Amino acid sequence: MNHLQAITEILLMSFALGMDALSLSIGIGLGKIDRKTALQLCFSIGMFHVILTFAGLVFGNLVGYYLGALAQWFGALLLMGLGAHMLYSSLFGKEEAVKPIGNLFAMTLFSASVSLDALSVGFSLGLRSTAYGVVSALSFGCISMVLCAIGLFIGKRFSRSVGRYGEILGAIVLVGCGIKFLL
Repeated sequence: MNHLQAITEILLMSFALGMDALSLSIGIGLGKIDRKTALQLCFSIGMFHVILTFAGLVFGNLVGYYLGALAQWFGALLLMGLGAHMLYSSLFGKEEAVKPIGNLFAMTLFSASVSLDALSVGFSLGLRSTAYGVVSALSFGCISMVLCAIGLFIGKRFSRSVGRYGEILGAIVLVGCGIKFLL
């Protein structure tokens, strides 16, 4: 495989993995999120993509076989719970900002669930060279950070025009993505 082909393959995988971050971040952006939290979320998602890819490289197919279904269920339930919380806060909470990623624990869980697919990709990257795996992991992290930022930006812009209905729509998007993960 030549270098251009390898770079193209890595970039395509990076964008494919980052699309979850993009779509879910649009849902988060529809709620109220400040700039500092948005930057922390982008960084957290990028770091989890790198860390979980490396974990996949290290632990290989055995762990992936046993944790694959569990990770999918965990991610789905987490997204549905986050969406349900956001929906409840939008409908029954005070008029103040709904913060779906309001604390470090929620942000960490959200980032890990968005990045779980990087773990399984890391398992398959273990069959390639170490350099290929390292470059892939770093690319996954950078691209997912950028796509998360784009998603938050799109969500925030859309939220301004639809207000509270945007928060409800964002919550429904998160619950829907969780259900999709289960199916």
